[in-house]
Amino acid sequence: MPDLSEITYSQSATVAAFRDYYQFLTKLYLKESDVVEPPEGGWPLITAERLAGLKKDDEVIELFRRIPYVRGAHDDNPEVAPWTKMWDWESACRTLAAGKHLDTVRGFKLLTEGEYEDAVPSSVVGITHTGPFAECFLLDTEQGTISWPTWPECNQLIKSPDIEVVMDDAYEYCENEQEAEWRDPACWAIADFFKVLKDQFRKLAFIPISMEKVLGTYSGVLLRDGKLRNVLQDIYREHGWPDLDQYRKEECLEAVRKAVVEKFPEHTHLL
Repeated sequence: MPDLSEITYSQSATVAAFRDYYQFLTKLYLKESDVVEPPEGGWPLITAERLAGLKKDDEVIELFRRIPYVRGAHDDNPEVAPWTKMWDWESACRTLAAGKHLDTVRGFKLLTEGEYEDAVPSSVVGITHTGPFAECFLLDTEQGTISWPTWPECNQLIKSPDIEVVMDDAYEYCENEQEAEWRDPACWAIADFFKVLKDQFRKLAFIPISMEKVLGTYSGVLLRDGKLRNVLQDIYREHGWPDLDQYRKEECLEAVRKAVVEKFPEHTHLL
């Protein structure tokens, strides 16, 4: 297992990790147009002044300016893992620039850090849209890690033998217990974290049911309905997954839709 002392933060490597993960998802189920890239020089509307209320380090704001975002039609972002939508800071700053203050910067902090917001230091930011049943991923630009506070609920499947969690005990290095509580369940080096997620898709523990929705086999409907899980996994394998050279994306997603409509009409609301 790696030590924190062996991990360093790199903005360019972090941007590359986000981009690589999103490109992987476009090969599996996302529309290519759902991934939006920043212009040269970064997203111009994302500024430290506009997001001053977040009370984040300059390194965090600069990362916001450089990463691509996943954005569906009408800003209805598709999922990038079960119950997980990435937060779009460029869209948030467009809202602020337009003078629409229904969602304040303080509200954005709550939406991305959820119940952990009061125990998150300035070098850490939530990268997902949190909420009931939604996952919270917390990225630390000082450590170069991403933490997954709810990881113990699904760790039997999330474990990847070749990608190990950071071994340091958060209760030993954190300044307060509240921070240690969200850091302790599991954290990875940033690039390793995205490798873990990709591994779950490859072995079909994460299963896209459409271009917008992803189901997990460790809880929810696929845990309760093993027949649905098996049918969906078989469809993906029949269409070449996980061999990207053989995988037929459009045919596979249409076969998934058809199977749900015809064989599992009680689950069509998931499409």
